[in-house]
Amino acid sequence: MRKRLYQFCYGLIAVGGGLVIYLGVLLLSRAYAYYAWEPGQKAVIWFGLHAGNAVVQLMIPVLFVLAGFVSARKRGSLAWPLQIWLRTVSALILGTAAVFIGLKQLTLPAMLSSFLPLTRGVSAVFTGFIISLIVQPLFYRLLERFGPWPGWLLTAATLVGGSILTPAQADYASFRMLPLMVGLFLFGLVLQRSRFNQLSSGMAALLGTATLLVTWASQAGSGKLSLYYEGDYRFMDQLAGPFSLPVVLTAAALVVLITRWFNEKQSQNLITMLVISFTVAQSPFIGQTLMAPAMQATGNNLVNFGLLSIGLALMLSLAAWAWAIFSGWLFRRSLAVLDTRLAFTATGDYRTGLPALGRAIIAWLRRNWPPIMLVAVFYLTVFASFLAMSPNGKISMGLKGETQPILSYLLVDGQKSIVYTSLFLIAAFFILYVLTTRFWVSFLLTETIYAVWTVANAIKMVYRSAPITPADLHELTALPELMAMLGKHTVWWVLLGLALLVAVIVVLEKKLPRKIRVNWGVRIGGVILGFILLLSPATANSPTSYSRLFNSAMGNGQDVITPLKGVQRSGPLLQFVNAVDIQVMDKPKGYSESRVQAILAKYARRAKAINQTRTTKIGDQTVIFNLSESFTDPKQFPDVKVGGADPMPYIRQLTSETTGGHMLSVGYGGGTANMEYEALTGLVMGNFSANVTPFSQVIPRDTKVASFNQNFPYSAAIHPYNGTFYNRPQVYNKMGIDKYSYLGSKYPITNQSKIQKSPYLSDNTAYANALNQINAKQSGQFIELVTMQNHMPYDSYYYPNNPYQGKVTGAALKEQSIADAFATFTYGISQTDQAVAKFIKALDQIKKPVTVVFYGDHFPGIVNNKYLTLRPVRMHATTFFIYSNKASKAHNTKLKNTNYVGTNDFVPLVLKHLNAQVSPYEALLTDVDHDLPIMSMPPNQKKNKAGKVKTSPAGVGDDGDWYNVKKMTAKQKQLYADYRMIQYDITAGRQYALQDKAFMTNPGKK
Repeated sequence: MRKRLYQFCYGLIAVGGGLVIYLGVLLLSRAYAYYAWEPGQKAVIWFGLHAGNAVVQLMIPVLFVLAGFVSARKRGSLAWPLQIWLRTVSALILGTAAVFIGLKQLTLPAMLSSFLPLTRGVSAVFTGFIISLIVQPLFYRLLERFGPWPGWLLTAATLVGGSILTPAQADYASFRMLPLMVGLFLFGLVLQRSRFNQLSSGMAALLGTATLLVTWASQAGSGKLSLYYEGDYRFMDQLAGPFSLPVVLTAAALVVLITRWFNEKQSQNLITMLVISFTVAQSPFIGQTLMAPAMQATGNNLVNFGLLSIGLALMLSLAAWAWAIFSGWLFRRSLAVLDTRLAFTATGDYRTGLPALGRAIIAWLRRNWPPIMLVAVFYLTVFASFLAMSPNGKISMGLKGETQPILSYLLVDGQKSIVYTSLFLIAAFFILYVLTTRFWVSFLLTETIYAVWTVANAIKMVYRSAPITPADLHELTALPELMAMLGKHTVWWVLLGLALLVAVIVVLEKKLPRKIRVNWGVRIGGVILGFILLLSPATANSPTSYSRLFNSAMGNGQDVITPLKGVQRSGPLLQFVNAVDIQVMDKPKGYSESRVQAILAKYARRAKAINQTRTTKIGDQTVIFNLSESFTDPKQFPDVKVGGADPMPYIRQLTSETTGGHMLSVGYGGGTANMEYEALTGLVMGNFSANVTPFSQVIPRDTKVASFNQNFPYSAAIHPYNGTFYNRPQVYNKMGIDKYSYLGSKYPITNQSKIQKSPYLSDNTAYANALNQINAKQSGQFIELVTMQNHMPYDSYYYPNNPYQGKVTGAALKEQSIADAFATFTYGISQTDQAVAKFIKALDQIKKPVTVVFYGDHFPGIVNNKYLTLRPVRMHATTFFIYSNKASKAHNTKLKNTNYVGTNDFVPLVLKHLNAQVSPYEALLTDVDHDLPIMSMPPNQKKNKAGKVKTSPAGVGDDGDWYNVKKMTAKQKQLYADYRMIQYDITAGRQYALQDKAFMTNPGKK
């Protein structure tokens, strides 16, 4: 009966101690914020909070005095601090994992703090405790040699110093208190050797109760004096700190009782539990993350908050106690090994301790060199793979062409990606090792596969300026053809390399076999974690997935704008796996081959009807799609007044004379490639899933791509800037564009010029290159012309001679920096207007039909974003026109009802403008343009119950007013369903429509 009573008391003290710690750290420190003293508040509650805090402070001396008391009988070794470290770190890791799984929150600092609590400064108590255990042999030797007096003197110094500190100074969370914590530990050593240890249990209980009452009485008295003299309660806890005499005496009495009731093992488990509780409670990530929902749910209701906190603290205390006991069993072998191999100290005897520590480290390295070598080689291999992605030693940093030395990046910011990639290799190795039980087979296979992967990426970077994507793996289905492309000599070298690899593996397995000795529990757990990591890319882009959260914590994410920069910053493996989980768009209901075939037949008939009145063959024409960077009428901005000359008189006049008006853009301030995609394909972003960038995430995955340029016998693209952004080289190649000219390409940009001090090549440069391309071909051709002159940022120093400086005013430009940027933008627009006038004049002198579709891709991000909400349509309506030169039959054509159009409408519009025949697909686009609302605005976004963002097109009528898509007629709904079905089929489905060549083939194609 007595044994059960002691066990019950043991559990009660252990759980109670943890409960007090968690309540103190999680509740009381926040409860003070609830009850900042104001006249009229209940003094009883205020005193109760302080009295409770005194009990929390008591746990500090209890822990350190108890640890010193228990360890006073013998000189300790290095094994005990390492054992405590192992069990506490494992508790932190479990706590972080629990928050990650339960609350879906994780940060890199949290992970680092879990594994490295000492260097990260997670808990002053934990750090002080480890230091105390390390120096215990030194204190033990001191007491053995000189008796208890040095110990009493140091203890007295600790108590005096702790008592004179103000409550704010005696914060046990401060690392300045480490010497006092070590002093408390020394007090425990002295206490065990003193007569105090001979007190009866009754006297110890009486002393503990009396000193606790003295502490509470001192709080009441000090509180009144502090209020009288200072006007507040800042000195209320003067004698209630963890290092003050009354609190330490209470702790000493409690320690005597604990050591009387419980054996040494139970006391050590209690110590471990208290250390774990303090460390977990003081962990910023775990504590704050757990308490945030409680504070949010209870608001300012202290009672509800307190009850919820007590429940949470009790749960954490039980978990800490359970782990303190269970970890002793779980790590029993490791703990026993530590006891055996570290049964010495570095502080008790320097002459023997330090050499013994050195021998232990060397012995550990000898026993574990295979896994150490493996991790080091994997790390160096990954590091080298990052270097291989930047053969010039520079890493691209931004749109302006800024670079950073690759080594400086990898040694600092790039470490996260390097370590993350190394984890993938370690996971692959461990799974192979468990399956094969062969160290060298698993290691060299993993190493070789990654090396080959790196080389393959480097080769593609040379030829395509883009890394390998998941879509490229489809090429493996044509492996014989790929091998033929490599050539016989290369194939033989590959086979020789494989044979050499096999030979090396065989020799190493026979001559130098190595085993990693881990039990089956670790093997199974490692395999499970390894598979979770290797399969995590399958959900890496799902908004609520754990893999996306982990990726975010590691600073990893796909760079869809500049894959070149992405592979340089993330490496060849992470850039690839980031692109695995891409849901292009939701599958429409009823999607099937038969349904698609029915749509194809329907619009084949529709194309035949349209073509009865169309006579022009599109393949005979020269058509230019001119995306003018950020081109927008400066006078269209709300709350802006542009003084001086009209910045765009020519284009304004031309738009009124030919087909023209406003184009509604899906972007604002950026996203150029999305508008380019809509213009070339006739598809809308609103049908895709949220945050999809087609150039980087859709086209690379598709086997075939449909685009307007395929109607022409020849097509070229011109971009007077770095041409690798948005994966353009690969995209244009898949679209069938024959020639791509950009800075650094094999087709150089000629006639280069800049305006004043602007870093970007002028529109005159772009148009000069376009004219060269037009004149280079006598037959029809398509030209994709993307300018750069008016790209952000809009620094005022670009144009020192700017006539619009100081001439742009209005409520939207109150800040001088915004006004300066707008003046720069306006001057750039005026220069574009002049360049366009010059270009059109040159086109009119060409004796073959040339048509240019000119459009601004989006508004510049200059004015306050509030205007996007106040004037959404206006802030997305850029300028466009379609002009045919004098040699074209469509020279004087001006289509009606084009005041507002969508970017996806340009294909049917230019065909209609030219009176050109259409393919069945273009017949569908023609009906979409004519019968459906404009859908190229930013799509509507709404989260479903699973937290996934769903998108749907936002409709605008031809008059520029919002159009309720839900109120479309039955005919319109059917047309939209056909359109969406085809978009899904050719971008995310089985591409049935592209297998039928007639659907995409224009009768006028050459």
